[in-house]
Amino acid sequence: MKFRKTMFLLTMFILMLEFSTYILACTGVIVGKGLTSDGSFIFGRNEDFLAEPEHNKNFIVHEGGKNKPGEIFKDESNGFTYPLPETRYKYFSVPDVTPEEGIFDEAGYNEFGVAIDTTVSADSNDKIKKIDPYVKDGLAESAMPTVILPYVKTAREGVLRLAEIIKTKGAAEGNILVIADKKEMWYIEIYSGHQFVAIKYPDDKFSVFPNTFFLGTIDLNDKNNVIKSDGIEKVAKEAGSYVAENGKMHLAKSYAPEFAERDRSRSYSGILQLNPKAKISYNDERFEFFQSSDKKITLQDVMAVLRNRLENTNFKPQMDGKKGDDYKYPINNENVIESHIFQIKKDLPANVGGIMWLAMAGAKYSPFVPYYGNIKATYDTYHVKGTSYNENSYYWVAENVNLNMENASDDVKNNYLKKIKNFENKKIAEQNSLNKKIAKMTPKEAEKFATELALKNGQEGFTFVKNQENILKK
Repeated sequence: MKFRKTMFLLTMFILMLEFSTYILACTGVIVGKGLTSDGSFIFGRNEDFLAEPEHNKNFIVHEGGKNKPGEIFKDESNGFTYPLPETRYKYFSVPDVTPEEGIFDEAGYNEFGVAIDTTVSADSNDKIKKIDPYVKDGLAESAMPTVILPYVKTAREGVLRLAEIIKTKGAAEGNILVIADKKEMWYIEIYSGHQFVAIKYPDDKFSVFPNTFFLGTIDLNDKNNVIKSDGIEKVAKEAGSYVAENGKMHLAKSYAPEFAERDRSRSYSGILQLNPKAKISYNDERFEFFQSSDKKITLQDVMAVLRNRLENTNFKPQMDGKKGDDYKYPINNENVIESHIFQIKKDLPANVGGIMWLAMAGAKYSPFVPYYGNIKATYDTYHVKGTSYNENSYYWVAENVNLNMENASDDVKNNYLKKIKNFENKKIAEQNSLNKKIAKMTPKEAEKFATELALKNGQEGFTFVKNQENILKK
């Protein structure tokens, strides 16, 4: 969930939101490779933007190359600056079209198969902010992928680069992100101006994380599986918010504010989506971050999490300002501007990376389309700039379909949802076959193959949503 620095948008927030429970809205999901049906790392996120739900997104490839000697990156949204290495690696991302308000590259792969997913916004409690406040011109979601992904060859390098930036420049806000490659998948919580913890995510667990911190008691001295800031315990103790359980610091209870209702409802429904047998109650103090399941989790299961509107609970989705005890805030809501799922498969070479499944606008009524991590180009409809409807823009057509589908009849909705399911199932079956083919290619052959496929898939995805837009016009 992203923020803007202008007073205009701050005013809009105040006018739009009667309750503070609506300020943060993104939801992430992560599944260890031992728990997935195909042995792949899977993680993803809904990117929500409450201040401006209709907010254009692109999907583009950034070429590698050389930076000028001494080149400095600057985030125009908050003034953050950072020196850049000489060599810049190729990567793709899903940026905003208003870089003056922040680039917000959000998610992507680089040419070495490193994936980054930023971010699920979070906030520390008031006691922590008095001791280690956020840094106004520190690293924010708006710049995070841009200064990390093009400059690392492994996920661990990505975590270490992030750690160095937070240590030297500070963090502008609380955030949760994932950095992964074929060997490791790291989950990171940035708590305050200079404090964070990154863990190598366990293979046999899954987690659903909306906008608050979730890590509990972990072994902070485990250097193989944990990377942390130096003052993680000291700051909490100085703040008077330090909580220990069984002799270990409880990170969430030490750094997070009270468990908000908006986070409770999304955690609850997301956990039950992946494990209907989970032993949780809605009013639990907090939900255990590391969840288990006695069945393997599929890619389709994760897609369902990002589309969840509390169907698997006794609550109703709090859409369009609806209120009442029966209404709770859902994972999928009218503020989603794109959704993505990373799938890093063991049978794909590192130069291919993995697959990113991308749904433009709200995933409820937009299909997930697959893209290999080594592509050199994306379909033209992903490149359209502008902040108002354009009939040739993948984002704007998908957004228009989402808006109109909300008011469509149940028959129209069910028919379209069936089409989406068939489209995605076909693509998943295709990918399983294509993975075997691309794994046998040279890096150059694989790049060409993946790019041609990306253009084909982009065209098919756009045609799919465009056809539905035309149907809704009749």
